[in-house]
Amino acid sequence: MNKSLKDAFGNSCKIGAAVNRYLLEQKEAVDIIRRHFNSITPENSMKFGPIHPKEDQFNWEESDFIADFARENNIEMRGHVMVWHNQNPPWLFLEGNESASKSILFKRLEDHIASVTKRYGDIVASWDVLNEAIDVDNGDENGFRLSDWYKICGKEVYEFAFKRMREACPKVKLVYNDYNNESGPKMDASIRFLSGLLDAGIPVDRVGIQGHWYYNFPDEKTLRNAIERYSSLGLEIELTEVDISVYQWSEAREKAQFFSTAPEDRKEQQSQRYREIFAAACEYPCVKNITTWGIADNYTWLDNFPVKERKNWPLLFDEQYREKPVVADIISAAEKNS
Repeated sequence: MNKSLKDAFGNSCKIGAAVNRYLLEQKEAVDIIRRHFNSITPENSMKFGPIHPKEDQFNWEESDFIADFARENNIEMRGHVMVWHNQNPPWLFLEGNESASKSILFKRLEDHIASVTKRYGDIVASWDVLNEAIDVDNGDENGFRLSDWYKICGKEVYEFAFKRMREACPKVKLVYNDYNNESGPKMDASIRFLSGLLDAGIPVDRVGIQGHWYYNFPDEKTLRNAIERYSSLGLEIELTEVDISVYQWSEAREKAQFFSTAPEDRKEQQSQRYREIFAAACEYPCVKNITTWGIADNYTWLDNFPVKERKNWPLLFDEQYREKPVVADIISAAEKNS
C-alpha cells in the first residue's frame, strides 16, 4: 500500500480536513481521515453562534463529538474561530435594545475564550483567533471590515483577543486567518495589519491563507510570493480552507450553464493547483498545515455557494470517496523531497 498524505509529510506539515458530525458518522469518511489526515477543523460547531447561542448557555454537543474523535484517533484539532463577523449570536452585541458597550463586549469575549479554551485546550494545536478582519473594498480607510466587533471596539478588540488567547493557552499557535490575502491590495493591507500587531508585541504566530481557490488561480508564482512575504514577518503559514472550484467565481449563474460532470481540462488544471499547493509545503518549512475544506466531493459547501444547487468537485477525493489521481502525485512528490 502506498504511503498516506500524512505519512508523506511527516511532522513537518500537518495534513487536515474540515469535518462535522455528519461526516464523522460516515464510515468511508472516517477511513479516509484515519489513513490520510492528522489534523481536523470543526466546520461550523466552534463558531461563536453555534457554540454559544445564549449568554448563559453553551452548546458543546457537536464540538465535543469532534474533539472526542480527535482524541481517540490521536489527531490534532484546529480551533475555528473566536472572532469573526459572521455566525454570531444576536445577544452578543446588545445590551437590552441598545448596542453593547465596549467594556461589555470585551468581558463577553474574555469569558467566551476562557470557557472554550478550557474545554478543548488539551486537543487544539492552533486557533483561528481572528478571521477575515480585512475588507479593502468596503472597509474603512485602513482596510478594516466594518463588523460589529470593529464598530464597537475598533482594532483594539483584535489585540485583546490575541492577548487573552495567549494567556488561556500559552502553547497553542495563534492564527490570523483570511481569504483573498494571497495577492493584491488585500495582501498589502494584511501585511500592514500583521506588522502592526507584531511591532506592538501582540502574540500572533501564524497567518492562515484560505485556499478557496479556482482551477486557474492562483498560479505557483502568486502562492510562493505570498508565503515568502508573510514568512518574512517571522510568521508560520497555514493553508486553510482549501478547495479548488471547477468554476470561476462569476460564471455559470444559471442552471442551464451548470456542468453535469467536471470538464477534463479543468480537472487537470485543478490537479496542477493541488500539486503546487502541496509542493510549497515541501519547499517552505514555514508551511505547517494544509487543511482542505471537506473530505470528498459528495459533501462540499461549494455545492451551494456562491450558486445554490450548482454541483462542484473541489476536493482530493471523489463522490465515492476514492482518491483522485493527484493524491498519488502529491505523495510521490513529497517522498522525493523528504
